[in-house]
Amino acid sequence: DYLYQYRTLCSNLERSLSALWGKLASEILMQNWDIALEELNRLKEIIDSKSFASPLNQVQNRIWLMHWGLYIFFNHDNGRTQIIDLFNQDKYLNAIQTSAPHLLRYLATAFIVNKRRRPQLKEFIKVIQQEHYSYKDPIVEFLACVFVN
Repeated sequence: DYLYQYRTLCSNLERSLSALWGKLASEILMQNWDIALEELNRLKEIIDSKSFASPLNQVQNRIWLMHWGLYIFFNHDNGRTQIIDLFNQDKYLNAIQTSAPHLLRYLATAFIVNKRRRPQLKEFIKVIQQEHYSYKDPIVEFLACVFVN
């Protein structure tokens, strides 16, 4: 509650962004998945629209957003669909490929348990093939064995 009040009163954008990260963390800790998802989406909008000091800083914020989002996506009722929507966006997929390929395992898991997203699975298989030389994981290997080999 205090972080929400602080964010509404704060005029410094950096401090407001830090308070938003704190609000996201507190909602996750309290297991308020619906509110945490709203905060995650708010953070996503800010990260995608804000001009950061460097492009690397923006990529790092995207990676942190995806890491924190894992708690929400695997606990929220509609999370497995939303992880696919977020991680499959070009900006976020590029961030995964360049700086955090270990996040591919969570996207692979979401595809395995989500039958409604089979058309997007073919695109993901191409990504797995591209990243096969730099990242291997049992879950990603499983998808590669089933759909490629």
